[in-house]
Amino acid sequence: MDSSVMALILFFIGVHNGTCQSSTCHAQCDYDHVTARTDCSFRNLTCIPVNYPDSLIMDLSHNNISVLDDFSAGIFTRLVELYLDYNDIRRFSISVHETPFPSLISSQFNRIRNVRLHYHYSTRSSEPLDLKLDNNEIDSVDTEVYFNGDIKNVFKLSLSHNRLRYFRSTAVWEEVNMSSNGLRVWERISYFIEGRARIDLMQKLDISNNSFDSLIQPGWAEGLQILYADDNILANLSSTTLQGFTNLTELHLANNRLVFISSTALSQLTKLRSLYLDGNALTSLFGGIFLNQADLVEISIINNHLCDLHPDYFLGLDSLERLHLAGNRLVYVKSEMFRQMPGLVTMDFSKNTINVFDITNCSLLINLQNVLLAHNSIHDISYILGHCDNFEVLDLSFNQIRVVPGDSLTVGGRSRALSRLELEGNPLQCDCRLTGLRDWLLNNPPSVLPRCQGPPQNSGAVVTDLDIPDFICDPPKAVSKVNHLNVIVGQAATLSCTATGIPIPNITWLNPNSTVIPDKWQDRYFFSRGMTLHIISVELSDRGMYTCLVQNILGEFDRAVVNLTVSAELKSTHASVSLAAAVLPTMFITLIVTLAFVALVISLRRRYKKKDHCTSAVEGVRGGSRLSVGFRKTVSTRSDEGYVNEPIEGEYMTPTCKEDTGEEYEVPSTAAGHPSGRYQRHLWVIPSAGMDDADVYEPVNIGGET
Repeated sequence: MDSSVMALILFFIGVHNGTCQSSTCHAQCDYDHVTARTDCSFRNLTCIPVNYPDSLIMDLSHNNISVLDDFSAGIFTRLVELYLDYNDIRRFSISVHETPFPSLISSQFNRIRNVRLHYHYSTRSSEPLDLKLDNNEIDSVDTEVYFNGDIKNVFKLSLSHNRLRYFRSTAVWEEVNMSSNGLRVWERISYFIEGRARIDLMQKLDISNNSFDSLIQPGWAEGLQILYADDNILANLSSTTLQGFTNLTELHLANNRLVFISSTALSQLTKLRSLYLDGNALTSLFGGIFLNQADLVEISIINNHLCDLHPDYFLGLDSLERLHLAGNRLVYVKSEMFRQMPGLVTMDFSKNTINVFDITNCSLLINLQNVLLAHNSIHDISYILGHCDNFEVLDLSFNQIRVVPGDSLTVGGRSRALSRLELEGNPLQCDCRLTGLRDWLLNNPPSVLPRCQGPPQNSGAVVTDLDIPDFICDPPKAVSKVNHLNVIVGQAATLSCTATGIPIPNITWLNPNSTVIPDKWQDRYFFSRGMTLHIISVELSDRGMYTCLVQNILGEFDRAVVNLTVSAELKSTHASVSLAAAVLPTMFITLIVTLAFVALVISLRRRYKKKDHCTSAVEGVRGGSRLSVGFRKTVSTRSDEGYVNEPIEGEYMTPTCKEDTGEEYEVPSTAAGHPSGRYQRHLWVIPSAGMDDADVYEPVNIGGET
């Protein structure tokens, strides 16, 4: 029998439901004759259509394929990529012998539990296999790959988001992705490599988003070059945590729980070129921690808790080019901190709380080109701009910068290499000091054009939209509402002064001796908002000429004078009068308000109390029976002992909530045979039917208990 006929791909993906289906069929798909791509997705297929034998790419995703068997290799001789995502595949079993095989197979988002791959070939060449089996239910993998009797090490395998517990292989995959499998220790992965395997060819292993608390290297990974161990539960890096990973060139440890890295933790990683420690809880580093990393070119410690930087942190980093320290708690940074990193090209200090970033000594940073300082609290750009010849990109977005000196951006300045300056979100003052920045931005537009915050006439305008006459400056002007103030000993004196001008000037007060009065509380002097000067309990020695001096950043100034006169009266008498005058009116007003409030509360309480009593008078409970309450009329009759009140039989009156104590009313002469006359209201409690006797409460106080 011909060998080509005998060459088969036994490609099994089984469903454990006891049914049998044909794995091949004919179906109508979209075929592109230019790219040789066959699109059979979203067609509810349960089989592989074999009527497109010239396909290079076949997309069978989003169907109902559950099993493939007896799939002849003689049909798809050119197939390079096969996509089986989003089907109902349960078992993945492939056996390939002496046959060209697709270089990429993707079977993601199925229900695969077991993977078995046997791949043997000798004379035919094959492209490296890229097998994607992410987002299944895989718990075991068994692979066996040979080429001319030797093990082939040119494969990529992705098993993320599965339930991996067993892994056996006679081939070393160049790249293996085991992320998001719930792994805790290496021992739960049974990875067997036969003696003939060249394990030094493994390049990348991804174990991110598992539960590793230690990374001591297993024997089968000694040739590993790139390790992704992000999103695990590592709490510290000791001298043994990374033991054995001597060939690592790239190490990712982001989003763990690291609070400590020992000074010898990285001592074995002499080939390391990139280190990523983002999203941990590091507050400091040991000096000399990178002494053995002469080849390290990039360090990223973003979103940690670093508060200070010391030059010793960076000993041994002569080759470092990129330093990322964004999202920490740094406040002050100066160029001396980087003297151990002469090759530094890019530094990122965004999202810290930096007030001062001082690189005036740029001779220590001769290769520095990119500085990222967005989202800090920097207000003085003079420590940054105009000192480094090789500056190309400077990002100062969202800081507190008000002015950018024009001479720092001119052709003759040291920032001639600067091509991009980001200033979005700064409180820029678009006055005469910003004309140089406006001209420079017209020739070097940033990604986002900055806007002016002041002066008021330019607020909100884009800097480059303004014309030169819009950038104006007005000299400062000092104005005092009162030029002469008369007080007596013991009183408080208030000296006010306002300042106008562009740029906004600062106010300074001078005492009669022409000495500056500090703007902080001192002795009897303090300042309120707007630099209003307050003198508490004036003394005779305080009299004299006080000067309000206003001066802007351009050196222009103006002044206003307030003459303080102090009358020599007894301090005790004045203090008593002053106290009475200040306190008595306040006490009187407080007393009146309090009395009015009390009266209002009493009135409201009476009203609500009467309402509650009225409600309770309508229905009461006595001995478990409901009582009906009403008023019964009485008539005054004369007897030998005088006038007495006698009840009138028959009529009752329903009580009301109106206050009518003592109200009298007339009863007609026909009422129960009694003559007409004046009657007063009395409260009777009339028992309901079924009660033995009638208890009469006369009179009854509605506001109290009966």
